[in-house]
Amino acid sequence: RTREVAGVRVVLLPAIVRGRAVAPAWPRVADLREGVAARGRVVLGPTADGTYLVCRPVIDRATLEPTGATQVLVLPAVHPAALVEPDPAAAVAGLMRLPFAEVCSFVDAVGVALRSGLADPAGALLTATSQLGDRAHHAALAQVCGLFDGDAVRAMLERDLRGPAEELLDRWTPVPDPAVRGLTARMADRTPGLAPDPADDGHAADTGAADPGAVTDTGARDGRDRDGPPRPLVRGLPTRQLHLTAGNAPVVAVTSLLWGWATRGACVVKPAADTAGLVAALGTALAAVGADHPLARHTTLAYWRGGDPAVEDVLLADGAFDRRVVWGSAATVDSVLRRGGATDTIVLRPRHAVSLIGAAAVRDDLAGTVRRAAVDSLVADQNACMSSLLHVVEGTDADADAYAVELAAVLARWDEALPHTPSPAVTAALVGLRRGRLATARWYVNGSWPRVSSAVVRHQGGLDLRRHPGGRLVLVRAVPRLRDVLGELGPDVSTAGVAPGAALDDLRDELAAAGVDNVLPLGEAERGHAGRPHDGMRVLGRLIR
Repeated sequence: RTREVAGVRVVLLPAIVRGRAVAPAWPRVADLREGVAARGRVVLGPTADGTYLVCRPVIDRATLEPTGATQVLVLPAVHPAALVEPDPAAAVAGLMRLPFAEVCSFVDAVGVALRSGLADPAGALLTATSQLGDRAHHAALAQVCGLFDGDAVRAMLERDLRGPAEELLDRWTPVPDPAVRGLTARMADRTPGLAPDPADDGHAADTGAADPGAVTDTGARDGRDRDGPPRPLVRGLPTRQLHLTAGNAPVVAVTSLLWGWATRGACVVKPAADTAGLVAALGTALAAVGADHPLARHTTLAYWRGGDPAVEDVLLADGAFDRRVVWGSAATVDSVLRRGGATDTIVLRPRHAVSLIGAAAVRDDLAGTVRRAAVDSLVADQNACMSSLLHVVEGTDADADAYAVELAAVLARWDEALPHTPSPAVTAALVGLRRGRLATARWYVNGSWPRVSSAVVRHQGGLDLRRHPGGRLVLVRAVPRLRDVLGELGPDVSTAGVAPGAALDDLRDELAAAGVDNVLPLGEAERGHAGRPHDGMRVLGRLIR
C-alpha cells in the first residue's frame, strides 16, 4: 500500500511468516521526518510502532540524479520467536511427504504468477531509487522471474546431488553396495552364548564366510539381502534453514530461496534493505499459488536490522536452525560465526574476479579481446563476485597502455548503452584514489571529475581489491608473463577470465590450485548452469540431511 505522508512517498511492505502476510503499521510523522532529514540511504528502527523504515533518495529516471524526494519502505519488525518453527519435527515430517515433482510444480506456478505482472510493483520500487538505467533494471527483473523454473530446479538438485531426485528425496533407497556387518556383531556370532538368534531379526547370521568382512551380494529385497543383513537405506531429509542474504543484487535473495525450496527446507530468508521490495512480490505470488501449500507454509521472508542482538540472539542460537546460509561482508560473517557455532553454516563471503590477457590475444585481436573483457567487468555493474576488477596484460607497458585506451573507449559505449550515475560514496572513493594511492597512475576517464561515469587506471604494483569502490573502475597492469601474477591470486578470487584459449589451458590447473573457483574463457564470467558449484561448494548437498 502506498500513501503520501508529510510530502513523502510511503510504501507499506508485508513480511511473510510461514506463508502468511504480516502488515506493518503506518509510521508516525516524526519517524518519517527523521528519515527524510538524514538525506541519504538510512534504515531506522525498530520504531516504537514495531516497524523498520528503509529510506532512499528518489532518482530522476532521465538524468539519474536525485530529485530531492525520499521513498520510505515500511517493514514490520516481526518478533524473532515467530520466525522459528514452533514444531521442528512436524515441519520436517510434513515436508518429507511432499514429492519432489510437486516442488517443481510449485516453483513453476510461482514463476507464472511473477511473470504475469505481480513482480512489476517490486521492480518499480527498486528502480525508483536506483542510479542504474531502466534498461538494466528491466533485464535484472526478467532474470529474477526467469529463475522460477521447475525444470531448472530439478536439474540444479540432481546435478548437485548426482542422482535422480525421487530416489534421493522421496523414499528410502537401498544402498547398491552390499552391507558389511559390524566387528562386534561378527565377534558375537563366533562366541558361544553371545550369538543372537537369527530368527530375532528375520535374517540369517553371517556364519559361513571365510573372510569375516566379506558379504555376498545376493540381491536386495526391500532393503534386505536374501541371505545377509539388511541393506542400508538412505534418504535426503529437509532441514530448517536460515538464509541471511546480501543486497549487491536482487538475484542473491532469490537464489538462496530457491536453494531452500529445491531441498524442501523450512526456510527463513532475510532480504537486504535494498531488495526488500522483492518480499512483497514473492508474498503476493505465494498467495496466488496457495499459502497452504507445504512449501509456502514453511517459507518466511522477513527483514530485520543485521546484527540486532534482540533478533539474532534468538535466530543464531544453537538449535534454532539446522543450517545457515550467510551472504555478506566479513563483519556479517564473523558476527554469525561467533554465535551458534555448532550449526552447520555455509559462508558466501565477498570475493572478486580478474582477467588474464595473454600477449597473443592483444597482438591478434585487441578490439575483440577488450570487448570481451569489458563484459566481464560490468557484470551486475561491478556488484557481483564474478565482476572483473583487474585486467593483467601480458606484455610491455606500451602494450598495456594501448589496451587501456581501447578499454576506456569501450566503457564509454557501455555508459551510453546502459547509463548509470555513481553514488556519492563511490564518487568520493574514486576522487580519493586519484589523489592518493593511484595518484601516479595513468587515468583514462569517461565524463569529468568529480562525476566520472567509468575509468581505466594503468598502474603497476598492488591494490587491495577488497577495497575497490566499484563505479566502473578497471585496473590494468602489465606483466612479462601471465604466470608471474599467479602467486598473488588466491581464494579471494572467485573467477578468472583468460584469453587466448591456449593460455586458459595452460593456467587452469594452477589457478584452481591457488584457490580460484571458476576459470573461464574471457567474456564468460557470468556463464553458469543449473547445479553449478557456488564458491567451490555443492551447496544443496549441505542443505539436505
